[in-house]
Amino acid sequence: MPTVVTDGPLVITRAAPEMEPTGDGWTVHGLAVPYDVESDVTDDGGTTFYVESFLPHAFQRDVQKGGRWVNLMLGHEGDDGDRYLGRCVAMVERDDGLYTSFRINRDHPDAEAARSGELTRWSVSARVYRSRRQTRDGRLVVFREACGLSHVAATASPQYERAGVLVAREHVTVTEDPRTPRLDALRAAGFGHAHV
Repeated sequence: MPTVVTDGPLVITRAAPEMEPTGDGWTVHGLAVPYDVESDVTDDGGTTFYVESFLPHAFQRDVQKGGRWVNLMLGHEGDDGDRYLGRCVAMVERDDGLYTSFRINRDHPDAEAARSGELTRWSVSARVYRSRRQTRDGRLVVFREACGLSHVAATASPQYERAGVLVAREHVTVTEDPRTPRLDALRAAGFGHAHV
């Protein structure tokens, strides 16, 4: 199976379970791109279709760089300023796909919909740098090997069945050590206790 390298970056737009709210809910975490999942897709508005699958580590370069340039948008089309819903605060690859976390911009008119269940499905826009193609049972199958994530779009109609918000949570850091030695010392010295 030969590797096909495109002349220039191919820009693709693809689409992503109900979420479980926790914390303040203004940070959403979800599966942006499932790996090894085959989907029927079209790049020409429905005239021709092929099977597409993103391979593990397809977004490895983005993960290594942190993905801070990736934004959560409302859909794929329109003015970026009007569509901006939040910024990427975390990006990790797991065996089953690329996971991203976004801090929602509370000032956006659709921010509540993006975290409350109306726009819990995700779609992605990515640049494809390397793909491998094969024909199986007369159908073209394209395996995406190296890609760059442009943005994630909150949408009601995802391309990939499993992609979307998994949890809405507060963006806080929980420490491993909950001890408070200075406060404990003050309490031991009698501070913070009511004196009768």
